[in-house]
Amino acid sequence: FYTAQARARNNPPRVELSRLTGPQYDNALADLIASFVGLPNPGDARGLSATYYNDRKPRGDKKVFDRVDAAVDFQFGAESPGKGLDKAEFCTTWRGVVLTESTGEYEFAVKTENGVQLWVNDMTRPLVDAYVASGGKVEQHEAPIRLLGGRAYALKIEWFKYKDKTASIQLLWKPPRKAWQVVPTRCLAPDQAPAQLVISRELPPDDSSLGYARGAAVSKAWDEATTDAAVEVANYVVDHLRDISKCPPDAGDRRERLAAFCRQFAERAFRRPLSDEQRERYVDAHFGNSDDMETAVKQSILLTLKSPYFLYTNLPREGGRDGYQTAARLALALWDSLPDAQLTSAAAADQLQTREQIISQVQRMMRDRRAKAKMQSFFAHWLPLDATDELTKDEAAFPDFDAAVVADLRTSLELFVSDVFWSDASDFRSLLLADQWYVNDRLARLYSVKLPDGEGEFRKTTEGDERAGVMTHPFLLSALAYHGSSSPIHRGVFVTRKILCRQLKPPPMAIEFKDSRFDPHLTMREKVSQLTSPAACQSCHVVINPLGFSLENYDAIGRYRTEEQGKPIDTAGEYPTVDGAAVRLSGARTLAQFAADDPDAQRGFIEHLFHHIVKQASRAYGAETPDELHAAFARSNYNTQNLVAQVALSAAAS
Repeated sequence: FYTAQARARNNPPRVELSRLTGPQYDNALADLIASFVGLPNPGDARGLSATYYNDRKPRGDKKVFDRVDAAVDFQFGAESPGKGLDKAEFCTTWRGVVLTESTGEYEFAVKTENGVQLWVNDMTRPLVDAYVASGGKVEQHEAPIRLLGGRAYALKIEWFKYKDKTASIQLLWKPPRKAWQVVPTRCLAPDQAPAQLVISRELPPDDSSLGYARGAAVSKAWDEATTDAAVEVANYVVDHLRDISKCPPDAGDRRERLAAFCRQFAERAFRRPLSDEQRERYVDAHFGNSDDMETAVKQSILLTLKSPYFLYTNLPREGGRDGYQTAARLALALWDSLPDAQLTSAAAADQLQTREQIISQVQRMMRDRRAKAKMQSFFAHWLPLDATDELTKDEAAFPDFDAAVVADLRTSLELFVSDVFWSDASDFRSLLLADQWYVNDRLARLYSVKLPDGEGEFRKTTEGDERAGVMTHPFLLSALAYHGSSSPIHRGVFVTRKILCRQLKPPPMAIEFKDSRFDPHLTMREKVSQLTSPAACQSCHVVINPLGFSLENYDAIGRYRTEEQGKPIDTAGEYPTVDGAAVRLSGARTLAQFAADDPDAQRGFIEHLFHHIVKQASRAYGAETPDELHAAFARSNYNTQNLVAQVALSAAAS
């Protein structure tokens, strides 16, 4: 097992030809359409705009009042929702946007005994249509919809009471990898949004053989999926041609205007102006003398979306790097998408030539919700959050640990890493050392902490030496544990590979841990020490065990403890570094402090981040790139936002 430096000397990495990854493809198509109809940009206000009417239909002359509701979660019973409203007959319309945090299939539901309709994204067709009330019985009306993370989708509800004895309503959702819950205030905004394209078919999984997703593999399944998606997009454009092209059907110059629209479409898809040859092939050849403009548009779009100029992200070109290439690389790095109008304009004006000009664009782009979504997906991969879809525990030992708790813990960890990353300091070391985490009422009860005063469902609580950043967050500790007990091996392997970024050899033989084989009076540390005592095991477990034992103050669901089997928890250990030094560990905080200060851990974090942002190895952009990034990281006091900017700059300016 050679070091990364030795492997690079023997086989220097290079920038590999890459296609769009699945997330990049989804985002590129969505933003391509949005470039013609507008991309929502919600403000800081949260909740939904609500209008209440004294009628079962939203008639303007029957409006009683407007307000902003933090969430749709009301139990009015037989009473009126507000002053001036008839308690026997009324209706409410909620409008706004729902803010998504991850990509995947969402399930929405409205729970009510009254009549209701719900629209999400597409305002022409209700997602949930339960306009006919259920005769006084509370029912949950559900429907799925695929949405992309980091976006704002239009949402509308029309709800009414007429001759029903009671009135209640809840707007619920089940985001990817989470449980049913009332849509929280932080995910609602009283803004407007046009319909956005979300293709129905997901592409085959990207190649992750190197530890990160990249667009390296081209298969028949991928080709078929991109063809199906191109057909879907072409049909979508033709179905919404007036709104997207801004050309009415009866325009006298319709041919010219639609051809101009298709040229714009191709230029935005290809991330640069068309050459004369491209203009003829992708646009002009389809308009010719045909009178069927819809077919011409469809053919042009199909050919554009199947072109390598759209599908591949780093095709070689004559003349070297230019502003358009820089813009394309920045958009992929920070948004997994296409350049927006501002970035394209900067490229056209030769304003992406200097380091200062590029950094200015990076700082602007980092404020976009798409950048926030990309960073959330990075932390989900690094930690890793997405490998814990079926997290359950022994019901007898942990009766309150259910799907709702798992969803809350995941949200808590997402809020924590987001809070650290997007803070002014954005300090990498705080990811490992912070003594705070987010709890709601349910988590506060389960983990015996006081729910702090304040607003919002989740609030930040401090536990002093009992918590140390991500390594002691209950979500990760629960995921890295057995069904009914802690697991120093799982936790130690995670810290070794993901935090300290050390290689581990495959075990010489697969040995299954079976708790029933051990004396029931032994602690988990004593059991693991027995299991891994053979010399063949110790080559790796001399590294793994002291790291895992440092986290033994936490049980199978991440609750802090000081005893096990009536014995004091022993977290002491000696960790052998790569250089052969012995580091004394005495619990989670000493482990976290060592990791935060360890140059190898810092370099490993940088490489993980580079892989996620650029989809290439950092040394492919120069043998000195890792050292330069680490030096810049240290100079910035380990500011992770600045690190992202430096990574994007390295890729864009090469």
